Amino acid sequence: MLPPFTVQQSAFIFRALRVFSGFNSESLLHRWNIRDLELILCYPNGLETSLMKITFNIAFAVAFMAFNNLQAQSPAESDIYGRLVGHGNESVSALETVLKASDNYSTAVLFMGSAVAYRLKQLDDSAFLMYIAEIRVQFDHALFPPTGTDDNDPVQTFAALQQQLGGMINPAIMQKPKLFAKVLARVKAWTPKVSENYNPGWEFSKKESANEGEAALKNAKKEFLKTMDGLCTLLQDNAYFAAFKTSQDYNLKSSGKPSKQAYDAAVQTMKRIEKEKGIYGFATNAG
Repeated sequence: MLPPFTVQQSAFIFRALRVFSGFNSESLLHRWNIRDLELILCYPNGLETSLMKITFNIAFAVAFMAFNNLQAQSPAESDIYGRLVGHGNESVSALETVLKASDNYSTAVLFMGSAVAYRLKQLDDSAFLMYIAEIRVQFDHALFPPTGTDDNDPVQTFAALQQQLGGMINPAIMQKPKLFAKVLARVKAWTPKVSENYNPGWEFSKKESANEGEAALKNAKKEFLKTMDGLCTLLQDNAYFAAFKTSQDYNLKSSGKPSKQAYDAAVQTMKRIEKEKGIYGFATNAG
């Protein structure tokens, strides 16, 4: 059993882990966005494969810790979460249950489901659950405003968890552009549900009107897809994808990596295609 960390302590641990994992900590203290993707996917100080494996173990552990820090979980959510962190067929069965009714589950369950799917090499399901978890937390935050603020706001804990999972899942799913497009289509079709007994997993003073939740959902999806649809479009371009792969390999591989000259040429190719298509992409802010 993990120690009963407070949400504030958990947030501090997440920040420390990001620093020790070699990320640009200043950038990653903010909510995940395209600039963070640049650090993870294309430019210097990218993740090594070994570090990605370590990061997965960290993410899985802190997801479990974060869930134990949340308040007032329903018996059903506690049960499915316990099965997700189980072993063998129990974990697989729990993941199938979550995928069949992903619109009913809270952010904590969706994030843990994403980690389990990644462990089981179900990359598309892993990315889908992570993306809708990011949207769900914004929807729930508007509908069930937490009583905690700043570091005690559970959204901060989830944002840090998303950073850890995203550092593994995003590079992998974007290596498969067609699969990435299918995942985004699933995200577009997804809408969260709120049952009578639903609880977001944190303490809140009151439930806001349905209009508040709907507005937050619309905005969350719009902001998410504004970035991801553009990246998906770019990655469907064969020349762009080849340059992207060269850039990614240069930063992620410890041996057999492309030359610096090849990397520089790849960045210039990405810049050219982004400009031609009018899409803000990985190379837009490259020096």
